[in-house]
Amino acid sequence: MAAKPDFGALPRMLMYRFSELNPEMRADPHAMLDPQRAECPVDRDQVLPALYVTSYGVAKDLLTDSAISRNFEYASPKNFVINAVRELNHAVEGEFGRHDSMLILDDPDHARVRGIVAKAFLARAAQARPMIEQIVEATLARLEGRAGFDVVEEFACHVPINVLGAILGCEEADRADLRRWTEAGQRAFDPTMQEDGRLAAIEGRRGILAYFRDRMDLRRANPGDDLVSDLLAAQAAGAPISDGEILHNMFALLVAGHLTTADLIGNGAMLLLTHPEARAKIKDNPALIASAVDEMLRFEPPIATTARFPHQDGALGGCPYQKGDALTVSVLAANRDPATFENPHEFDISRRPNPHLAFGAGSHMCVGAPLARIEGQVAISQLFERFPNLRLAENKPPEWRAVAGVRGLARLDVLT
Repeated sequence: MAAKPDFGALPRMLMYRFSELNPEMRADPHAMLDPQRAECPVDRDQVLPALYVTSYGVAKDLLTDSAISRNFEYASPKNFVINAVRELNHAVEGEFGRHDSMLILDDPDHARVRGIVAKAFLARAAQARPMIEQIVEATLARLEGRAGFDVVEEFACHVPINVLGAILGCEEADRADLRRWTEAGQRAFDPTMQEDGRLAAIEGRRGILAYFRDRMDLRRANPGDDLVSDLLAAQAAGAPISDGEILHNMFALLVAGHLTTADLIGNGAMLLLTHPEARAKIKDNPALIASAVDEMLRFEPPIATTARFPHQDGALGGCPYQKGDALTVSVLAANRDPATFENPHEFDISRRPNPHLAFGAGSHMCVGAPLARIEGQVAISQLFERFPNLRLAENKPPEWRAVAGVRGLARLDVLT
């Protein structure tokens, strides 16, 4: 592999400067993003073939433009960050086929596959609230009687892996491995990743794909009450979806849905711990949790950046780009754009309307959004109901993860 540049010495590498790999960005992102949006809402990275978008209006236009691809295989070969992701996918293609998930497919394949997967997934999500309540209750019960705990490690990370595990038909004994594999793969877009991290990410991809390939074989012979069985039944009934597309979409649902929802729960808990007035309003009117979760998603979105890749040269917000440039949206910045959100730095759980971009926009808007909202509402509500005196531990401030493209907590120590 080619030697990596010294990222800290590249002030015009916007993809590093404005990423969570930069300690300054983790500590106070909007102190950096606000002036960037005011001075240059669409800027060119001087190191990578990429644009960086901080304007809500430009971001929304880009994310809803179906002519611009979501598939990073179309990225410029000069983009060494994307090349690292390609290497991870290509490392397992020989064994598991091309990555054909709805996360990266373009129309018409995207519409075909998403329609089949979304119909089955959303049907299960619509019935999931009682199961989610049981999982949250059981997770919190294990924390009863403790003087304190880490909300992230001991609560937030457990809920979505168990919810998704139940929906996808994963045995309880297998979920710790699935969690470990997804966490290893989350660093795929980290240009500072060393060889041990790369090997762990490949192992994670291989582990998840092998697991679901085995589940497909099992459920084809013995259908069960899970999404794998639903998709295989749809396929058998004539739905135009291949085994490879089912396999890679199971991978995508697990990876995209587990860690992002864990971050939603962790971030949301932190926001209520640091905004007692909002917490008091929810206590007085529990129905406010629905709008509160959307405000949590706007204020601290788990996905900090997302990108698109054009098939031809063009311009975005007056800034020219070339075919294959990574047109990168800062969801963090767009969600605090004063041109769209009044008092954008105010955490307002009654905010309406709230057209945040935490779940994306357009045809690639997150298919798991309804399930994530339910998980966030149930988990955060029950956390503060079970522990009404919950407070931040002294001298242990919330700690943000150093993962590129992600806004999520590594630790959130609390006292009960």
